[in-house]
Amino acid sequence: MDHSEQSPTKSLSQDVPASIRQRNTAWAEQGLERSTWEFSSPQEPIATIDGREFLLFSSSNYLGLSAHPQVKAAAHNAIDQRGTGSGGSRLTTGTLDIHHAVERSLAEWLGYESAVYFATGYQANVGLLTALADSTATIFSDERNHASIIDGCRLSRARTVIYPHCGVGELDEALATHRVRTQSSSDHPAGPMFVVTDGLFSMDGTVAPTAELVEVAHRHGAWLIVDEAHSLGTLGPTGRGLGEETGARPDIVVGTASKALGSEGGFVCCDTQTARLLRNQSRPYVYSTSNAAGVMAATGAALEQLQNTPALVERLQDNVEYLTQRASEYLHPGPHPHSPIIPLHVGDEAHAMEISHGLRERGIHVPAIRYPTVARGSAMLRVTVMATHTREQIDTLVDTLHDVWTR
Repeated sequence: MDHSEQSPTKSLSQDVPASIRQRNTAWAEQGLERSTWEFSSPQEPIATIDGREFLLFSSSNYLGLSAHPQVKAAAHNAIDQRGTGSGGSRLTTGTLDIHHAVERSLAEWLGYESAVYFATGYQANVGLLTALADSTATIFSDERNHASIIDGCRLSRARTVIYPHCGVGELDEALATHRVRTQSSSDHPAGPMFVVTDGLFSMDGTVAPTAELVEVAHRHGAWLIVDEAHSLGTLGPTGRGLGEETGARPDIVVGTASKALGSEGGFVCCDTQTARLLRNQSRPYVYSTSNAAGVMAATGAALEQLQNTPALVERLQDNVEYLTQRASEYLHPGPHPHSPIIPLHVGDEAHAMEISHGLRERGIHVPAIRYPTVARGSAMLRVTVMATHTREQIDTLVDTLHDVWTR
């Protein structure tokens, strides 16, 4: 092949960098480009960010357990005894005794037969939905579900029906319509049905009507899956989430260790047969290197602290109540009264960025949340509360917010 015959291929390959540059430029011109903040301290109320101390009101370390002395000690001891890496995926060399111990503790804590631990919460949702729902299945998904649920639905090959946010009536109608269609059409054979929802929604602090969803799903023969990433450790008298608060029991609960437990990893609590399926057919579980011993030990120790120290949840819920009372003029109806996620709705993206920057100038870290994380024109400040915040720190936030918002 001569040089002239090779040139078209070379020209095409040269177009790849240009295409990437164009996409980056277009993204930036729309005001969507983001950058990271560099933390060099634990996720505590006073944190060092980009080399400067800030009052932190944006972390998901809700109970302060990521810096708890006993949690850190457990991680150190596990590293000393088992090393810094797991060495493989769960089905090769990556299952340590501590993985099984934590899985048993999680299942017992939430009252399920089994628990399956994944490397991240994102992988837990994707791994669950892609293993559970095949091409014969139908998934009914809340319109505001987390990206990990959305991606799990897309990758599962199942038919996905989106219902309005917390719309129990609309879900009931969609399930009924689906059943009628599958019963009357050979082109749409009946298959398993799953309703999936966030428990505590990560952006707006609203909660799924779990009891109503259980009733509707079961009446139509569907399973209910609830992702309690943000509600475990924060809601319910002892932090067992919406199941404890409402008395309703979803068929499957997804959780994460990276929020209230202050560690890493995600998990699925379910029956033994579903757990067996996940351990054999969930690709993120089968093909990902597992969490190291230090991470698993931290998760186990944090869970123990949560179970043995009910004051942790009480302090968090007291702080949430205090902040929502003090900042009531900035709140819209909707968030759960004990939600540590408190959205301050602004609307205009530029205004939200101005307020966030003004807070940062005064030593308070609350990033603006804007498109594409939320819809255009729905920008907000997403304030999160920790059990370790003091009343004085909360007062500082609200007083400074008033000055910045109205200037």
